[in-house]
Amino acid sequence: MENVFFRIASIYLVGITGIWKAIPVGIALQAHPIETASFTALGSVTTVIFLYHFGERVKKWVMKKWSQEKLESKKGRLSNIMDKYGAAGLGILCPGLFGPITTIIVGLLIVSPTSRLMPYLVAGIIIWSFLLTYLSVIGFDLLKVLF
Repeated sequence: MENVFFRIASIYLVGITGIWKAIPVGIALQAHPIETASFTALGSVTTVIFLYHFGERVKKWVMKKWSQEKLESKKGRLSNIMDKYGAAGLGILCPGLFGPITTIIVGLLIVSPTSRLMPYLVAGIIIWSFLLTYLSVIGFDLLKVLF
């Protein structure tokens, strides 16, 4: 029982920092792929909802913390996706490509109203968590067979 709680807590807490970090943790802890993907997504969604809730404060902090050059660089790549595919494209494509934290922070700056982005961003996090977990498990199984 303690081992299960440790696995779940570890995956969730690392999932708060991003999808790409939590999936290897789940695999290393030998968690079931559904467990890994679910708690990775839950952790990332928790962060996104927290940042969305404190949107104005986060916007001000980002504007002060990041240099204008770095902000324009991130904003430029995500703005291109936003212009082509709208809030749905930004929310579904970008969590896996740039990470959910970067997506919500830049989304707060370029999507108005931000509430349009949230359902797509949550769906994108869930899709990418399960997709990357599935691909990682297959990749590790393939490595076991080959070596």
